[in-house]
Amino acid sequence: MQDRKVTTTEQSEERRPPQSGLSAKGISQALAKLHEAAETIVAATGQAFYVWNIHSDRIEWSRNFSRLIGLPEGETRHLKGRSFESMLSSQSQQTRFGVIVSAAGTNRADGPVPYQCIYLLHPVAGADTSPLWIEDTGCWYPDESGRPAHAEGSIRIINDRRKQEEDLRRQSDFDDLTCLPNRRSLEKCLETTIHDAESRGTVSTFMIMSLDHMDIVNDVHGFEAGDEVLRQAGKRVAARLRGDDVVCRFSGAKFGLILRDCPPAEVFDAATRLLKAVSTDPLETGAGPISVNAVIGACFLPRHGNTPKEVIGNAYKALRTVRGDVAHRVNVYSADPMKLEENRFKARLSAQVLAAIESDTVETRFENAGLTFRGAKLLELRMDFAREVQLEETGTASNRDFFDLSRELGLTRHVDLRALDAVLARLEQPGSDAYLLNVSRDTILDSDWMAKLATGLAATDDAAQRLVIGITEAFALSGKPEAVTFLKSVASLGCGIRINRFSASPAAFNRLQSVPADIVMLDREVMQWVESDPQNGNCLKHIESVAAGMNLEVHRPA
Repeated sequence: MQDRKVTTTEQSEERRPPQSGLSAKGISQALAKLHEAAETIVAATGQAFYVWNIHSDRIEWSRNFSRLIGLPEGETRHLKGRSFESMLSSQSQQTRFGVIVSAAGTNRADGPVPYQCIYLLHPVAGADTSPLWIEDTGCWYPDESGRPAHAEGSIRIINDRRKQEEDLRRQSDFDDLTCLPNRRSLEKCLETTIHDAESRGTVSTFMIMSLDHMDIVNDVHGFEAGDEVLRQAGKRVAARLRGDDVVCRFSGAKFGLILRDCPPAEVFDAATRLLKAVSTDPLETGAGPISVNAVIGACFLPRHGNTPKEVIGNAYKALRTVRGDVAHRVNVYSADPMKLEENRFKARLSAQVLAAIESDTVETRFENAGLTFRGAKLLELRMDFAREVQLEETGTASNRDFFDLSRELGLTRHVDLRALDAVLARLEQPGSDAYLLNVSRDTILDSDWMAKLATGLAATDDAAQRLVIGITEAFALSGKPEAVTFLKSVASLGCGIRINRFSASPAAFNRLQSVPADIVMLDREVMQWVESDPQNGNCLKHIESVAAGMNLEVHRPA
């Protein structure tokens, strides 16, 4: 059978798409239905769509636009780009036209360029209605020259989302109690103020104001009254500031203040004015009027710091050394070269002490001071740097008691943990000697220390009976919950308890009745008084007699 030659007409028929079966009218109706469906979907999602011819400035909106934003009937401002932007609030930092133009100026576009902007819209001019936060998202298309020709996009109202964002920002930057900016905001303002003072060659002042005795206010009047005192004090301080000054809730009962363009010659007058704002008249609270005082530590910007942390640290130093009397409630930071060098030396020495503890190059020994506990010889732990440790300034540190040095450097917790390890290791060895372990107040509140003590004592049968824990009278007899809990915990483990620096006063003996103590170590001042006059020896005998009546041993300091 011969192949049939395919004609050009037949080839054209083969390439022709199949007929849809719709007439032009049918296609128009289908498109109308599709458009109607799109309008319904847009309205249901709370959006409105637009097409903007940038050259002619004409905007075509979806039908639901006017109803969505509440435009009155007959309003036409939204039909032009420029008149639409006239409805924007002055608070708006972005406009659709500005975002598109700025994007067009950065690079030449050959296709659609996405954009997004957020602005505040006032749909009805002069009406007492809330403005609308609008999120505007779309794409603009370039003409032959690459400039914006038209744009297509959508808008949605985001008032609820904006409110949530504002609430989160407020929680992040403001203090809930006083409604003042918090420390986070303060540091931002400090950074700006330091930069501004440096660039303009001016001097500003930073202050930390601390309210006195807020713990007493809370104890006597209750925490609600204490909170009200903080709120009222913050309001009074804010009322005395100039328009560009700043007051923040810094921490606890402290406020941070930035006084812009406040040179040294004006700082004491300004500080006195702020102190009087708080202390002149009692603060009104639900618990009645409460009178408070305050103190201020100040420093100057940028003289006393180039960063917020440095400025805050120097103001804190000034605050710590302020005198509490009426005539000296303001202190300005002064950079003392000798003090700075001393602090640098302490920092280096602290690093050496920590390094010695970490590398276990601390020597431990147990000395017999002629003391006993439950009939056994009582040995006291001593610690020092190992001989191979070379201190930076040997004469300054090596002659100091290791425990006193660590206390001065703020390292008591680290040293106490190392001391506990040494005592527990000795208790694991057989013997009848008892051991004294003095503990600082900072370590007493450390749960890790207590857990290590309990675990270590459980490892040896008679360890607890041969261990005496020594703590100061000031803490042991304070009656504070943490002191009571600690003493009960130590007693429950079976350890002895020695009260160090015991004053032997009637009040101290009275408080001892509720404390599970075994030994009292008399304060050195008591012994100096006894030794100053032979007739005072009878008083010492009386103290020992009273202690014996309470089943307490008495230790005298060496």
